[in-house]
Amino acid sequence: MKQAVEAHRLVSTMDSDSFGERGKSAWQDCLELYKDTVDLLNRSVNSNNKNPLDTHTWLSASLANQHTCRNGFTDFQIPSHYDSFPSMLSNFSKLLSNSLAINKATNPSTATSFSKQVRSRRLLSDGFPEWVSAADRKLLQSGGAAEKADIVGAQDGSGGFKTISEAVEAAKNLGGGSKRIVVYVKAGVYNENVEIKNDIKNLMFVGDGIDATIVTGNRNNVDGSTTFQSATFGEYCANL
Repeated sequence: MKQAVEAHRLVSTMDSDSFGERGKSAWQDCLELYKDTVDLLNRSVNSNNKNPLDTHTWLSASLANQHTCRNGFTDFQIPSHYDSFPSMLSNFSKLLSNSLAINKATNPSTATSFSKQVRSRRLLSDGFPEWVSAADRKLLQSGGAAEKADIVGAQDGSGGFKTISEAVEAAKNLGGGSKRIVVYVKAGVYNENVEIKNDIKNLMFVGDGIDATIVTGNRNNVDGSTTFQSATFGEYCANL
């Protein structure tokens, strides 16, 4: 944890302007990813190993973040910029890998539990996963989620917000994860890249159907976006 906090501090104080436009974009990914890693490790530390499978997932995600950070520079064919990162970051990746191995060795049932969960997953048409609460199941089954929405987004201006991103920002001020927040997005083509940061939790999005409510974006590596930033609908740490 100490190295995660220090890694985030070191990355945040780097002279990103020296990287150039594309390098700076990759650096911004790293800054976000190291911040997310600190949050993931906090969850691991505070869980007191109550659920080894959750800890395994958080450690795996933390390690994946380090690779994603490097990939941003590799995608732009400027790996030398990543090489200028503090050498301690390489050691940090090794510590994460070791922690993941120790967690697996200490809790041998972790891999079995994960495989069991994957095998038991079902499509919503066949039933709900175990992690969907009774209240959320009732809300989904009722078909009235749109009518009960806390926030309405509508491209034509008939809702409180014209973009999904604006609706997400408004959701941050409605409960901070203490209750389920339903965002109803009316029919329309929303040309945007929606990002849901880890300070916005417990969201449910409802649209008017697969051919009615459409979210689309065109970020790509050729035009200067990292793969990490190209997601049309991206979220951190299972906030939805």
